[in-house]
Amino acid sequence: MPVAYLIAGPLTDKVFTPLLNENGALAESVGKVIGVGPGRGIGLLLILLGITTILMTFRAYFHPRLLNVDVEIPDVLTDNVTAKA
Repeated sequence: MPVAYLIAGPLTDKVFTPLLNENGALAESVGKVIGVGPGRGIGLLLILLGITTILMTFRAYFHPRLLNVDVEIPDVLTDNVTAKA
């Protein structure tokens, strides 16, 4: 997480903001949806991170080991010790 925080600012300033300037490479495509100008680079970064999170959640949900975790792991682990009343 700290590394992500460190690279998010420079990545936004050097990559995403120039792409969404008035004459940037994404101004005519993505810029028509989210706009162009100051602050749109970080907006694009947050949109991409949100989409990535959703895709990874679906991928994890349909992973066989995670899908069957309630079957593979019992609800109560016993160690054959009787409870004292």
